[in-house]
Amino acid sequence: MPIINTSINIKGIASVLSLARHQVPLHQRSFEWTEQVNEFLDDVGGAFGRNKEEYFLGSLVVISKPEDKRITVLDGQQRLAVISLLIAAIADQFKDKGEEESSKEISREYLTKYNISEKTWRPQLSLNQIDDTYFRSIITRGANEPEQGAPASHARLWEANKSVADWLSKKLESQADSVNWLVEFTEYLKNAAYVIYFTVPDDANAFLIFETMNDRGLDLSISDLLKNFLLGRAGEDLETVLNHWNTSIATLNAYGKDKLFTVFIRHFWNSKYGLVREKDLYRNIRSRISSSANVVDFSQELASNSNYYAAILSPEHEFWSDASPKARSYIGTLSFLGLEQYRPMLLSALAHLQMKDVEKLMKLLISWSVRLLIVGGLGGGVIETNYCLLGQAIRSGELKSVKEMANRAKLFVPNDEMFRNSSATARVSKANLARYYLRTLELQAKGESQPELVPSTDSEALTLEHILPERPEANTWSHFNDDEKKAYTNRLGNMALLKQKMNSAIRSGQFSAKRGVYATSDLLLTKEIAGYDEWNKETIDIRQNRLAELAVEAWNIKP
Repeated sequence: MPIINTSINIKGIASVLSLARHQVPLHQRSFEWTEQVNEFLDDVGGAFGRNKEEYFLGSLVVISKPEDKRITVLDGQQRLAVISLLIAAIADQFKDKGEEESSKEISREYLTKYNISEKTWRPQLSLNQIDDTYFRSIITRGANEPEQGAPASHARLWEANKSVADWLSKKLESQADSVNWLVEFTEYLKNAAYVIYFTVPDDANAFLIFETMNDRGLDLSISDLLKNFLLGRAGEDLETVLNHWNTSIATLNAYGKDKLFTVFIRHFWNSKYGLVREKDLYRNIRSRISSSANVVDFSQELASNSNYYAAILSPEHEFWSDASPKARSYIGTLSFLGLEQYRPMLLSALAHLQMKDVEKLMKLLISWSVRLLIVGGLGGGVIETNYCLLGQAIRSGELKSVKEMANRAKLFVPNDEMFRNSSATARVSKANLARYYLRTLELQAKGESQPELVPSTDSEALTLEHILPERPEANTWSHFNDDEKKAYTNRLGNMALLKQKMNSAIRSGQFSAKRGVYATSDLLLTKEIAGYDEWNKETIDIRQNRLAELAVEAWNIKP
């Protein structure tokens, strides 16, 4: 869709406040900045201090419609809010220094203007429904510190205002002519601290702007745009939709950062309709949801599925309260393995399967994940596409049993032969993964009927030992040339688990000195190493083939 009626201008950030009234959508996210406030001030102040050099502060995206009295801010409210606080602090400083008229003029130009027809003062920047009244009281210097129980964003606004005032006071302490400095700094904010000011006629065109920008990223933009779109289509159900949206946000905030919200929406959407890339998500949702009824249904689905998604993120979630300890441990292991592509499928499973089947599926999912990590080569897109298709099939009822899901997964999960062959030559550079692999293989070697698939969190108890050391002592291990050392050091067959005191004792010495330590280990796979007369490429290959056979059974894919 082409961008129409769109203008792009370069403006000083203070002039944005001077030239028009701006309104953050009533239900957009609240004020969020904390440490970013001082970073922002230092950036602007630093540029001003360097001979008043021009400085670029990113971009603002706004919607301007002829029928609206205010311009809607889609992206840029944090910066505009801080600049408003800074200008209010400048007005205070003028007043304190006896420049009463300068103080009033600063406030009239940038903060509040008198509306003749309404016969009232109106702010140049209005924040959302939660923050606006309190923000206005700060700007007009009538605010008190938020009471206990007030929204967290009010506390952030209060702290931001204090940070701005403190920062400005410290700057003025070193100025010989503080009034002149204030005048020049205000002019700098108006004329030389630039933003790119994108004006668009609607949110669809705004999203096209976001797609081409490399400013603050897509995550905030998609969630804000989607919220505004849904609320704009909600009609009489606005409060219901807003409650569902806020429930989703609050649920995820308890288990992850707010940035996670767009990831959740994409994974949920993909579990229903197949893989959609982040850049296409907003447009795809917009094309499928049109009526108020669609909006209510979608927002209700978000609320319920956000609870399931939070359960995927944490074994401590209440969803697992009736589950077995194994189920909790499995969800922790999946998080430990660091993959996300499976989440659309698991999200569907949590919403539609019985807990006993969820547990079976998660055990399989760990095996699938390890196999995909070891074999590699498929690419994240292929893996995610297949998991999304599985999620769709579970939601639609096409796949009802774990056995059916396991059979469908054979399309992309490495089979035994592929996994064995890859395991026989696998190099593992991440120590935590190598410890997990070896711990699971140890349990398999000891004949555990169901090897524990949970990573050990106790790195004090077991450490990772490289038999061919990562940093050999001088004049040792000469039977490996430099290329061979690089190739074999991180081979899984060259690694073992040891108690920490043992590891400290043998350090980077010769194999002949290490064998005695290995022989005393109570870990079977470590003890076996002492049975080799020497440690060379062939030995590593032999041992790793042994581990590969164990791996096929430890991470089996039998439903």
